[in-house]
Amino acid sequence: MRSKRLLTGTLLLLSALPALAQQLTLNPGARVVLAVSNTDPNAIRVNDDRIVAVQATQGVLTAKSPTPDGGVLFSTVSQKPFTLFVQTASGYSFSAQATPGKRPGLTLTVDNPAIRGTEEAARWEQTQTGYSGLVSTLVSRFVNNRLPAGYVYTKNTAMPVSDSVLQSFSLRPVSAWQGRSVRIVRTDITGITSQRIKLSERYFWSPGVMAVAFHPRLDVLEPGGRVSVIVLYRTKGEVSDEH
Repeated sequence: MRSKRLLTGTLLLLSALPALAQQLTLNPGARVVLAVSNTDPNAIRVNDDRIVAVQATQGVLTAKSPTPDGGVLFSTVSQKPFTLFVQTASGYSFSAQATPGKRPGLTLTVDNPAIRGTEEAARWEQTQTGYSGLVSTLVSRFVNNRLPAGYVYTKNTAMPVSDSVLQSFSLRPVSAWQGRSVRIVRTDITGITSQRIKLSERYFWSPGVMAVAFHPRLDVLEPGGRVSVIVLYRTKGEVSDEH
């Protein structure tokens, strides 16, 4: 009897726990399926952006209010699924097929992989002393986690490589920043062959690459050894060699 009471108490405690916060990476214009609450408020925010509009069929949303972090808090009493449209100050948007129910309120954080830095980032890039100055300063700030003005963190850690690179190294994306015209990415690589590998920047060159650096600086990677590869990409406009 006592064990029954303990089990019942445990089930009641578990059912009272709030839903875990969700984090999704969505391309612009993407559509996602969400389970929302029709008894508690729901919250949506977009990293490094500000939501300016949340729309649904008239009467579906009973309350909407902005949050200090640029998100929005909304409520509904709808019993039927509905479509939710979200738009941000940068022009990013996505939609959701929302299914309401008696559940803890949704807390959703969205990452936009196509996010760009602000005009302040463009000014920072243009005021660096030449092409090499931009590259060396940005790499130095990146390894020391000193985000330049107007730059944003991005989930776009893509680093295209050849099949021969994949046969020699295992790759683990670590972090990335996005400016106005430049994206910088860090990937940890580990040697997976039984031979020492002479490191070369050309292994990681692909269209759009501005520069490649290793951190810490190494000439040779031992079997099982690890080093970070930092790659700069042009992402918009031109960054002149003479600017």
